[in-house]
Formats: sequence, structure tokens, C-alpha cells
Amino acid sequence: MESFEDRRPSSPSAERAVPDEYHTLLNELNRHVHQEHPKDIIQFCIDFFKEKLEKRKRGSISGPAFDTREASPITTTTSDELGGGETLNVPFSRGRRTSVSAESIQPSQTPLKKIVIPKDAEQRKQIRAAIQNNFLFKNMDDDQYNDIVNAMAERKVDEGQIVIKQGGVGDYFYIVQSGTFDCLINDHKVTSYGPGGSFGELALMYNAPRAATIIATSDGVLWALDRVTFRSLVVENTAKKRMMYEHFLEEVPLFKSLNKIERHKIADALESIQYEDKDVVLNQGDYGDNFYLIEDGEATFYKKGKDGKERMVNKAIKGDYFGELALINDRPRAATVVANGRLRCATLGKNAFTRLLGPIMDILKRNSPEDHPEQ
Repeated sequence: MESFEDRRPSSPSAERAVPDEYHTLLNELNRHVHQEHPKDIIQFCIDFFKEKLEKRKRGSISGPAFDTREASPITTTTSDELGGGETLNVPFSRGRRTSVSAESIQPSQTPLKKIVIPKDAEQRKQIRAAIQNNFLFKNMDDDQYNDIVNAMAERKVDEGQIVIKQGGVGDYFYIVQSGTFDCLINDHKVTSYGPGGSFGELALMYNAPRAATIIATSDGVLWALDRVTFRSLVVENTAKKRMMYEHFLEEVPLFKSLNKIERHKIADALESIQYEDKDVVLNQGDYGDNFYLIEDGEATFYKKGKDGKERMVNKAIKGDYFGELALINDRPRAATVVANGRLRCATLGKNAFTRLLGPIMDILKRNSPEDHPEQ
């Protein structure tokens, strides 16, 4: 029986072979992504391959002669068909090589014509709930979520219909609105999905053979998103975010000593978080993982005295920053920070903070208690 994805011509790239090392490295990268859940997926991939190159330079990896036969059994994290991050041990085929490829999509100079497929409030809520904890979507802002939800198309499925076929090449990610679906690997059921479940997200990243078969066990309705639409939206939104943050960083005195390339790297790593009035951004005494830069709004700083009472000690506005000394000195937060009205902050994780802010680390360390609100 044909699947949805059998109905379209397969990509010519599926017929082109690639070296075994390529497939092995991608499987290893997938495992690391699901184990570490990085906030910045692009930077994480760059760091992964940089480390491989460094090992090669030191002689740990012998370049093209890297022998996949000596590799340990490959554990494929098949959230592609499993959703929820389940891990399966899948035998690695040493027969015909498979191809993994991704379209090269550049930001357009003209505004992207976005797809808007009407949905009611309940449908939108269900789609967002299904994707918000998925590693591909969890760091998106509200505008990006709305673009993704708008672009998803309805697919009605009959009982017994194959949605995804193991070994086939597909480029859709699916969310279950209604119905039940079984996931099979080599004809053995490994899991099932009901409303709110999702599968096939790795197809949004690259064009690779499906790791499992998904078959409908009842009539149902799916929401589908294709790879090209997803990547176009992500590239467009990433380009806009980068430009916005680069302009913002140019206005912050702390970053004026950085060159354009350094600001560019920081802009790519920043993630935006929105807080409502009275929301607690961080608590005094907690250990933190983030550096904060105020994009918009105002934050109030409180310190608890020896008498146990909290007192306001400072305020911060657009362009101010906080949270850096807890990361530099690996110590608890020195104050509680609360949103005074709606507050939007750009955040940088601990690893990115250390890696990217090296050129201005001395400036950060020199801040005295009198001129910094968190001290």
C-alpha cells in the first residue's frame, strides 16, 4: 500500500551515495542533540564538527580512512518517527548507501510570502502544545510559532492507510489532531500515537530515509508541515532576529569594543524571553545558567537582608545587563530580579557566554558593586 509520501516523485538526491563516514557522523550528532537539547541548534552543530576537525588535526581521526566497521553499534534517536525522544537500537545497513541532504535556503531580499491556512482556536492550541517542547521548535518566539501553526495543512487519513513508510524518503512532519497511529520498525510495533502526538520532525532538517513506518489504526486527521516551508520560515526569521540583535548590540555600551563579526556571533546565540508584570526572572541564592540583556522594559532588583526582609536595591532598563557575575564566579545569584511591567530579555547560556564574551570578560569582571544592579 502506498503512503502519502509515495505519491510524490522521490528526490534525485536519494539516488546519490555518500561516504559511510557522513552517515555515521550524522547519527552521532543526532544522539548528542537529543541528549543535550541545545538552545542554539546551529551553533551546537558547528561546535560538534569543529571538535571533529580538531581531533583529526591531532591525529585522532584519520580523515577519509575513518573505518565505520570499527564503530560501536549505532543507536539512532528516531524522534523522526517516534516523537518524544525515544531511543532505539537500529541495525546499521552495510548494503546500499543512503543519502542525507538538505536544501540550501538563503534569506530573501523581498518579504517571504507566508502561508496561512485557517484554523480555529482549539486547533491552534493543540498544534502549539504538540511542538513547543520539541527540540526543533522550543526556542521559537511567538511570531515564529504563529508562522509555523499557520503553515500547517490538514490531512485526512483512513484506517489502514500508511502515512510514512520505512526506508522511503519524505519531507513532512505530522501532528495528530484525531485518530490513532502505530509506529512499526521492521514490521514490529514500537509505539503508538493519539491526539497531540507528533512524528517525522527530522524530515524538517534533512532529506533522509524514514526510520519507521507509521500506519493509521483508525480514521483520523493530521496536521502536516513540509521541510522547505519550515526552513524558509526559520531562515527568514533567523535573518530578521540577527539584524535586530546586531542593531541592538551596537547601542549597548558594553559591546561597543567588539567588532562586527563578534557582535554577529553573539546576535546568533541570543534567545528572547518575555516576562509579564511581577514575573520573577531569577531568585537570590539560585545558581543560574543565563546572562540577561534587557531588550525592552524595566526590571527591579531586590536583596534580602539579615532581618529576612527584601529591599529594592536598583532598577535596570533597556540596554542594561545582569546575571554575568554568577556565571563568571560560579556562585549563587546575588539578588532577586522581578519584571516591572512587561519585560523582554535577550539571554545567553553559560557555554555561549564564556565562548563569545571572551573579548570583554575583563570589562565584566571589573564592574564594581556600586555600578551594577546585581551585586
